Amino acid sequence: MDKFFLVQIKRTNETIEKGVVVKDSYDDAQQSYHAYLGAYGYGHDANTDYVQVQILNSAGLGLKGEVWDKTEPEPEGE
Repeated sequence: MDKFFLVQIKRTNETIEKGVVVKDSYDDAQQSYHAYLGAYGYGHDANTDYVQVQILNSAGLGLKGEVWDKTEPEPEGE
Protein backbone atom coordinates (compact mmCIF):
# COMPACT_ATOMS: atom_id res chain seq x y z
CA MET A 1 0.00 0.00 0.00
CA ASP A 2 1.57 3.28 -1.10
CA LYS A 3 -0.40 5.80 0.94
CA PHE A 4 0.70 8.76 3.00
CA PHE A 5 -0.96 9.95 6.19
CA LEU A 6 -1.11 13.61 7.13
CA VAL A 7 -1.60 14.12 10.86
CA GLN A 8 -3.08 17.53 11.69
CA ILE A 9 -3.39 18.97 15.20
CA LYS A 10 -4.31 22.50 16.24
CA ARG A 11 -5.38 24.30 19.40
CA THR A 12 -7.89 27.10 18.87
CA ASN A 13 -9.54 28.90 21.79
CA GLU A 14 -8.17 26.18 24.14
CA THR A 15 -9.88 23.42 22.11
CA ILE A 16 -7.66 20.80 20.47
CA GLU A 17 -8.74 19.45 17.10
CA LYS A 18 -6.99 16.57 15.39
CA GLY A 19 -7.32 14.44 12.33
CA VAL A 20 -5.61 12.19 9.83
CA VAL A 21 -5.95 12.67 6.08
CA VAL A 22 -5.01 9.90 3.63
CA LYS A 23 -3.10 10.99 0.53
CA ASP A 24 -2.14 8.96 -2.55
CA SER A 25 1.25 10.61 -3.08
CA TYR A 26 3.97 12.29 -1.06
CA ASP A 27 3.55 15.45 -3.14
CA ASP A 28 -0.16 15.59 -2.28
CA ALA A 29 0.66 15.09 1.40
CA GLN A 30 3.26 17.88 1.30
CA GLN A 31 0.85 20.30 -0.38
CA SER A 32 -1.75 19.68 2.34
CA TYR A 33 0.95 19.86 5.03
CA HIS A 34 1.99 23.35 3.93
CA ALA A 35 -1.60 24.50 3.37
CA TYR A 36 -2.65 23.47 6.90
CA LEU A 37 0.39 25.02 8.55
CA GLY A 38 0.00 28.17 6.47
CA ALA A 39 -3.69 28.52 7.23
CA TYR A 40 -3.45 28.11 10.99
CA GLY A 41 0.18 28.68 11.98
CA TYR A 42 2.38 31.74 12.17
CA GLY A 43 -0.43 33.93 13.49
CA HIS A 44 -2.64 33.57 10.40
CA ASP A 45 -5.54 32.50 12.62
CA ALA A 46 -5.50 34.84 15.63
CA ASN A 47 -7.36 32.32 17.81
CA THR A 48 -4.97 29.42 17.13
CA ASP A 49 -1.83 29.18 19.26
CA TYR A 50 -0.53 25.66 18.44
CA VAL A 51 -0.27 23.70 15.19
CA GLN A 52 1.42 20.36 14.52
CA VAL A 53 1.61 18.56 11.18
CA GLN A 54 3.28 15.25 10.35
CA ILE A 55 3.55 13.10 7.24
CA LEU A 56 3.78 9.35 7.79
CA ASN A 57 4.24 6.64 5.19
CA SER A 58 2.26 3.39 5.18
CA ALA A 59 4.90 1.73 7.39
CA GLY A 60 4.41 4.43 10.04
CA LEU A 61 7.73 6.15 9.38
CA GLY A 62 7.65 9.90 10.04
CA LEU A 63 8.83 11.59 6.85
CA LYS A 64 8.27 15.21 7.79
CA GLY A 65 6.92 17.10 10.76
CA GLU A 66 6.70 20.55 12.24
CA VAL A 67 5.27 22.32 15.26
CA TRP A 68 4.34 25.99 15.50
CA ASP A 69 3.70 27.10 19.07
CA LYS A 70 2.80 30.75 19.63
CA THR A 71 3.43 30.37 23.37
CA GLU A 72 7.14 29.60 22.85
CA PRO A 73 9.53 32.55 22.59
CA GLU A 74 10.87 33.21 19.11
CA PRO A 75 14.56 32.39 18.59
CA GLU A 76 16.87 35.38 18.70
CA GLY A 77 18.62 36.39 15.48
CA GLU A 78 22.36 36.18 15.17
